[in-house]
Amino acid sequence: MELLQCTNLKKVYGKGEAAVCALDGIDLTVSRGEFVAVVGASGSGKSTLLHILASVDKPTDGQVLIDGVDVGALDPTRAALFRRRKVGLIYQFFNLIPTLSVEKNIALPLLLDKRKPDPAVLSQLFQTLGLEEKRSALPGQLSGGQQQRVAIARALCYRPALLLADEPTGNLDRKNSAEILDLLKLCHKNLGQTILLVTHDESLAAQADRVITLSDGRIISDRPRG
Repeated sequence: MELLQCTNLKKVYGKGEAAVCALDGIDLTVSRGEFVAVVGASGSGKSTLLHILASVDKPTDGQVLIDGVDVGALDPTRAALFRRRKVGLIYQFFNLIPTLSVEKNIALPLLLDKRKPDPAVLSQLFQTLGLEEKRSALPGQLSGGQQQRVAIARALCYRPALLLADEPTGNLDRKNSAEILDLLKLCHKNLGQTILLVTHDESLAAQADRVITLSDGRIISDRPRG
C-alpha cells in the first residue's frame, strides 16, 4: 500500500535567466513499511526533495501525497500540524533543548500539540534506543551518539506515518554512524516504521531496502538492495 506518492514534482528557485531547477519532474512512490535511501552529489536535489516532503517548502509544480494528504496544498498552520502528527524529522544536528531532560525533549512534539505521551510508547522507545538510564539526563551530559538517539526517539514518539532522516550520521564518527543506522533499521523492523533516509554515504544507503539516486533534480536510478 502506497504511503508516499510524488507526481511530476518540480521546484524552481528564482525567475528568468537566474532560475535554478532543483527538482525536474520527480515521480516517486514509497510503500508503507519500506526503508528507502536517497543518494546523490551535492546539488542533486536531495535536500529540496526532503524539505518538500516535510511540508516546509512547496513545489513549483506537481503533487505530493502522504497518507492521502496533499501536503503542497496545506497552509502554514495546517502544514505545521501535519508535520507534528504525521512526519518525523531527524537532522544531522540534534536540535535538542539544553535545559530539558531527555524524557521531556522526546515528548516535546506531543506536549506542543497538547497531547499526553503514551507511557508504553515511551518505554518501548527508551528500551529500543538504549536510553532507559538517561531519562533524567540533560543533553549536555550525553555523547553525540546518545543525543542523536534522543532526536530519533523524539521523531518517533508520536508514531509518524513517515520518518524523514536528513544526513542523520553526518555529525558523527564512523562508529556512532554505524550504531545510528543499526537503530534506524531496528525501528524499521520492530516498529514497522516507514523511513526515507537522505545521505551522501552510499555504504549507509546500501543497507536500505531500496536506493534512489538523484542527479540534477532527476531520478537516474531506483533499485532494490542487492
